Amino acid sequence: MRNDMRTAALVTAAALLCGLTAAPAHADDGREILVTDSQGLIDALADARAGDTIILREGVYENSRWLGKSAAFFGEAEGTAAHPITLRSEDPEHPATIRGQTQEHDYALYILGDYWRLEGLKIGNASKGLILDHSSHSVISGCEVFDTGSEGLHIRDNSSYCLIEDCYIHDTGTLVPKYGEGIYIGSAIGTTGYGFDCHYNTVRRCEIARVGAECVDIKEFTIGTVVEDCTFDGSGIKGENGANSFIEIKGNDCTIRRNVGYRNGNSNQLYGFDLYCPTPEWGQNARIYENTFYLDSDDIPYIAGWRCSALVFRNKTEPGGCPIGSNGNRIKDVQAIECLGDANEDARVDAEDVQALGSWIHGTEAGHLSDPNADMNGDGVIDVFDLALVKRTVVEGTAPDPVMTVPFTVEKPGKFRASNGLGNGTVTYEVVARPGTEIDLVYMYWDPHAPNEETGKDGKSITVSLGTLSPDADGHLTVSFPLPEDAVSLALEAWHYREDGKELDKADLSVARVTVQ
Repeated sequence: MRNDMRTAALVTAAALLCGLTAAPAHADDGREILVTDSQGLIDALADARAGDTIILREGVYENSRWLGKSAAFFGEAEGTAAHPITLRSEDPEHPATIRGQTQEHDYALYILGDYWRLEGLKIGNASKGLILDHSSHSVISGCEVFDTGSEGLHIRDNSSYCLIEDCYIHDTGTLVPKYGEGIYIGSAIGTTGYGFDCHYNTVRRCEIARVGAECVDIKEFTIGTVVEDCTFDGSGIKGENGANSFIEIKGNDCTIRRNVGYRNGNSNQLYGFDLYCPTPEWGQNARIYENTFYLDSDDIPYIAGWRCSALVFRNKTEPGGCPIGSNGNRIKDVQAIECLGDANEDARVDAEDVQALGSWIHGTEAGHLSDPNADMNGDGVIDVFDLALVKRTVVEGTAPDPVMTVPFTVEKPGKFRASNGLGNGTVTYEVVARPGTEIDLVYMYWDPHAPNEETGKDGKSITVSLGTLSPDADGHLTVSFPLPEDAVSLALEAWHYREDGKELDKADLSVARVTVQ
């Protein structure tokens, strides 16, 4: 139950939240350098130092001379957290354009240094648009990257904690579609010469359209990438080199949320998002939620991924009914999450829950809020006291493990087939039956690693008896059991349903819900 205590809670909530809000940016103490031509930009980048702001007047900045970095323009200086280096257009409404000579060769803009801010620029007409190498804590904001022979924007070579926001990236892969990603994070497993540690980068509120490969490609060996509130147009995807989705997810601990994707009738796009693990440890632990997929047909999977683990919840498809790919053996299709303190119901308790609950108390937009999870003290009222308890839970790290409700189908009377992705967890069926009856229950699943004596290969159907059980006086019966990793095709079945020795109609049996923890 929600209440009207928001006004009274404002002061206290603000005090509770202050430890988790971002510190204000420091004012720059550096120079302002106004640039009006290409040579001036070359010189300003070469001479840049921490705190500088390089301001580009409206115009086209193009360089045809070899400067030794395979780029039309490049900067190697290091900014700092207090004094980043800023490169921006003088007038965002009339942005400056940084160009290469052709879409066959070189980068348009190449940054090799930490703490850069690139704001309100147009970048294109090169093999690659914007490359960040050894450039952690950098921000690309309000830029347009377009007309590139290969990828548009690449965060590479040990570049972490970067933010790409409010950018428009389009018409990439014009010459080499298989390398035409809109945004590329990290490096592929076979790449040499670049560091793989590109962690905790964020892509936010970007529009990505008419790209030859994926809109966003998150490579293996990367951790903690966030892609949120973006819009994807899949019409340009060519299907080469495995590019067949809005996002390919090969990194670990990725969060993909509140994005909207339009397939636009492109038969080369086979999935919404594709999880892939080129090596077993990667492509794991993604959270994919509150995305909307316009996929043209209800037989297009909105998520696919073999041997990649993910929680998938509160997504929408148009048309409705688009499936999770049948090969998604570790992908949990989650209907609800029970976890005290998980106010935004994303299967973890963290600072975002404090922020969401604080925003609701303030009366501002909080997004999805789970009343049961937010009611920390169980008094039926969500207020500042719950906010204090959520913050304590975050600071102390005492959140319980989430209990996730997952879908199931009635395969036939008395047999209840659960969704895949439940391996390595404890599954609970809540059975409803007539009080005083006896039920002979078994569960069965396919274990791809179990030796099969009949075939001589791995892979075997396993059946486990739970014995003869009876519901309680209210007709409820709860059964729980662990599953091995990669188990699929789980079903609970009543072999017999009796009362006083007489067989009853199994169609009278039902399951209230299936959960996994």
